[in-house]
Amino acid sequence: MIIGSGTLKGRSLKSLGKEPWLRPTSDKAREAVMDMMRPILAGARFIDVCSGTGAVGIEALSNGATHTTFVDIDNRSVHLIADNLRMLALQEQASVVKGDADGYVSGLQGAEFDVLFADPPFDSGLQEGLLVTLSEHLREGADGCIIIMEHPSRRPVQERYNGPAIDLESYKERRYGDVSMTFFRATKHRIEADSTSHDPTK
Repeated sequence: MIIGSGTLKGRSLKSLGKEPWLRPTSDKAREAVMDMMRPILAGARFIDVCSGTGAVGIEALSNGATHTTFVDIDNRSVHLIADNLRMLALQEQASVVKGDADGYVSGLQGAEFDVLFADPPFDSGLQEGLLVTLSEHLREGADGCIIIMEHPSRRPVQERYNGPAIDLESYKERRYGDVSMTFFRATKHRIEADSTSHDPTK
C-alpha cells in the first residue's frame, strides 16, 4: 500500500494482506477524496473512524492536516496504525484510540475536529447509525465541519439527518464501483428546515 499524494507521496504503508476483518479504502477512492478535500485539509484536525490500516488518516496528514485521530476497535488495526505512524515519524501529529466507533462519536461535540471520515465494515450496519449518532450529539461548534461516510453503493445513506443543534446535509456523492462516498456538511439546526423541501442538487 502506497501513499498516493502530498508530502509523503510514494512512501509505503504496512498492511496485513487480505484479511477477512480488514477492507482498506481503495487507492483510487482514497486519492480522489484527497483531491476533493485538499483545499480544506491544510491545518485541519482530521478523525479517521474505523481506521483499519490508517491509510486515509495518514494520507490526510500527508496533505496538510495538522493532526489525525485514528479510532478502531480491533487490536490488530490499532497496532498496525501505530507501526505505520512510527515508520513515517508521525507520532507527534496523531493519536490512536482503541474503542467502539459509535461510543467514540457519541462523545464528540464538534469543536474537536474539522473533517471526520468513517469507513465502517460494510456488513456492520454502522453507516446509518454513526450518522444518526453524530446528528444527535454534535453541538453548534460543529457548524461547517465535513463528514465523509464510505458505504456500499447498493445501500445509499439518507440525504439529511436532523439533530437538536446540528443537521447533517449531504452535498456530494462519489461512486467507485461497489463503494460510494457521501459527503455531509454540519450546519446549525434550522427548525423551519423540517417543513421545507430539500433540494439535493444544491
